[in-house]
Amino acid sequence: MISSNQPLSPGRLRVINLASSEHLDAACNKCGDPSYRDATEALELESRELRAKLTAILSHVPIVSLQQPMGWTYEPLGIITAQTVTGTGIFSDVASAFTDLFGTQSGAYNAKLRDGENLCKASLRAQAIEQGGNAVLGVDVDYAEVGGQRAMLMVCMTGTAVSLTQIVPDDPSFFDATRDGASLANRARDIQDALQSARV
Repeated sequence: MISSNQPLSPGRLRVINLASSEHLDAACNKCGDPSYRDATEALELESRELRAKLTAILSHVPIVSLQQPMGWTYEPLGIITAQTVTGTGIFSDVASAFTDLFGTQSGAYNAKLRDGENLCKASLRAQAIEQGGNAVLGVDVDYAEVGGQRAMLMVCMTGTAVSLTQIVPDDPSFFDATRDGASLANRARDIQDALQSARV
């Protein structure tokens, strides 16, 4: 009788090894598939927990336009950028036309710009954490219309990710809140990469 067992793919082995302390070099699908399913569930649960922890950390990461806030000492880590592009849609264009006519602000456009700004800020914070930082300094914001005929609104932000070593007023809880961000972000990225490679 010919065995139907097949070797487990490298992607699935990676998921199993990431979820456990042991390291498998090879496994067959008969033994490996159940372990892969268990490992996938465990890593997806861990990924959700890591996202919640990282979200809490991100809320502590300051973003300022100042190059050197008074009393802050830091180590620069690198330039980071974020961009968002949002479609305006026909109803926003109609609302904007009326507000242009009467000289008032367009709430529809303002809301889209605000959403774009918030997404860019979240991206800058996440990038700073991934680089081992805990703040973003010297932030610059730019806006543009792209796509022709006011089809899309673009928000771009740039800044410098830094690792703060001192802040004024002194706040030890700030450093406690942001200390493990880089390791949590690296683990979350490893899990996402492993799960994605196993599905390909």
